[in-house]
Amino acid sequence: MGSSGSYLKSGGFTSQEWEQVGEIKSVKILRKIGLKKDATGNLPLYGNTPGTAYILLKPNGRFHQFRQYGEDRKAKFDIDYGRHNSAKPYLHMHTYSGKDRPEPMPITNAKGDIINKSLYEKYKGFLKGIKL
Repeated sequence: MGSSGSYLKSGGFTSQEWEQVGEIKSVKILRKIGLKKDATGNLPLYGNTPGTAYILLKPNGRFHQFRQYGEDRKAKFDIDYGRHNSAKPYLHMHTYSGKDRPEPMPITNAKGDIINKSLYEKYKGFLKGIKL
């Protein structure tokens, strides 16, 4: 795995800042090398393989982020579980278009009610430790 700051346009990375620590449904779970104990951060903005996806878990093993990459290896969208402008965490999606990361599209609300059933059903197999 690489890093977002050392991506080569020809593909791949100049240094490794991420390591694979497992898989869920054939999608690699990554952990940033050297990250402080309780820190999570976000997945790299570029993937090593066109069209791949990665998963990031919290230090306690609970789901934090799923990131899908396009054929150009750039981040296409994220599924996140967190407190984006909310007192409580909820499941939401960010779609990348250009350089901006738009406001989230809720998949659940802060109470845990499923709002977007089709997205939830599609990605629920990756939501390790999330109780709705």
